[in-house]
Amino acid sequence: MGTRLLRGDRGRWAAGVTLALAVTIDLAYGREASLTVTLVFGPFVASALSPPRDTVWFGVIAVALAIALGWPDGTVGTSAHLVRSAAVGVGAVLAFRLATERTRREAKLLAVTRVADTVQRAILRPLPPRLGPLRFTARYVSATTEATVGGDFYEAVKSPWGVRLVVGDVRGKGLDAVRLAASLLGEFRSRAVSEPLLGDVVACLDRLTALSDSGSGEDFATALVVEVSDGALTMVRCGHPQPFLIGPTGDVQALELSGTLPIGLGADGREATTVKIGPGSRALLYSDGAFEAHDAAGNEFDLADAVRRTTSLGPDRALDQILDALRCHAGGVIGDDVLLLFAEYSPVVVAGDSGRHDALGRGDGAGCLRGLPPPR
Repeated sequence: MGTRLLRGDRGRWAAGVTLALAVTIDLAYGREASLTVTLVFGPFVASALSPPRDTVWFGVIAVALAIALGWPDGTVGTSAHLVRSAAVGVGAVLAFRLATERTRREAKLLAVTRVADTVQRAILRPLPPRLGPLRFTARYVSATTEATVGGDFYEAVKSPWGVRLVVGDVRGKGLDAVRLAASLLGEFRSRAVSEPLLGDVVACLDRLTALSDSGSGEDFATALVVEVSDGALTMVRCGHPQPFLIGPTGDVQALELSGTLPIGLGADGREATTVKIGPGSRALLYSDGAFEAHDAAGNEFDLADAVRRTTSLGPDRALDQILDALRCHAGGVIGDDVLLLFAEYSPVVVAGDSGRHDALGRGDGAGCLRGLPPPR
């Protein structure tokens, strides 16, 4: 609301100055060539920047000035004077119509933008500070313009086999990307607690995406699917950027994961990597917007270096500094959605939390159609 009021003030000033200039020019050159019709620019300036009500007032003022300017040049009552005044009046009416149409479109765009923002917030709902042995700290920066929403998504679920986490990025933007991201999140929440094998979770996501494809063959998503259980970090990389592992002593390791195809293009979950982690270890998961930002010379952001510079900081301050460095590198303008997520291993003893099963299996998706209910 404050922005709209400020723009209205600018519109009134601009329209007023335009009318004053038109009057000055007409008085200066009116005897040689009447320039009364330049008054019509006042209402048109108001129509671009001010509400319709203000446009009407400036239209009335412009017509009144057009009539009044007939006296200084001695043309009052002549046909030329009437035509010029009428032209200003017609222009004022057109300016009012333009202002009304502009206001209607702005209101519609605002409504659509609010809906898109609500949808994005529903998909990217905050993770809990702690889930099982993991502590989460996340930052999400949207590069959305108007009603264009991105396809980044993430979720964490506590299952009988450990905490399972997915971070992904759907191809493209807009409502199609949001639709697919929402479907993938729903499928992940269901399969993460019903499929004992992490590979089958990945295969189910792939099958869902393939079945929902419109036929273009272009519905797919990159993803990193993670399971943490008993000091083991197991990951399946489906075309997604490699994660970083920050050890308890601050050493940074870019994990070289064998990968499979993106989800929807044949991801099957058989290519998995497991590493041992100790208390205090952090895994940094992120979207490609975190390193694809370019500076003026065309150089990509060095995310690894930014991570190494923040290992001595807490998770919140570390992510804030990484984002500050990214903005500085990109000249203050981030052209893509950026997701940064710390998953810190901080195990606690929970009564009855034993006997977890860590097997991966083939990941052929055989359980996708079984409809297994979540374990009780």
